[in-house]
Amino acid sequence: MKVQYPLFSQVALAQDLPEYNLKRGNVATIVEHYPMPEGEEDGYSLEGFDLPHVTIEVPASQIIPTAQWQQEEMILTKLRQLSGARLLQLQDYLDFLLQKEESEHQSRLKSST
Repeated sequence: MKVQYPLFSQVALAQDLPEYNLKRGNVATIVEHYPMPEGEEDGYSLEGFDLPHVTIEVPASQIIPTAQWQQEEMILTKLRQLSGARLLQLQDYLDFLLQKEESEHQSRLKSST
C-alpha cells in the first residue's frame, strides 16, 4: 500500500532541487495529490518554501514527513560529534543491523509462502 500524505500537511524535501534553489530539508505544504496506478509513484504539488505564488510538483519519493526530517537531523548532529574510530564501530554495527533486517525479511517471506 502506498503512503499518502494528507493535504495541507507539511513535508520536507528529501533531496535538493537546484532548479528552484531548494535544499534537502526545506519545508512546504502539500496542496494537491496525484494518485497513480499501481506500480507508479504518486505525485504531489507543494507550496511554501518562502516562494510566494509558486507551486512545485514532485514525486512521492522526493518528500518526507517533517518529523522524520527532524529525527534524521538529530542523528546526523550526533554522528558529527563522533571520533573516526567510533564512526568505524558504528558503521560495523549498522552493517550488522542491516544484515539482521534482511535476514528477518527473508524469513518472513519464506513463512508467508
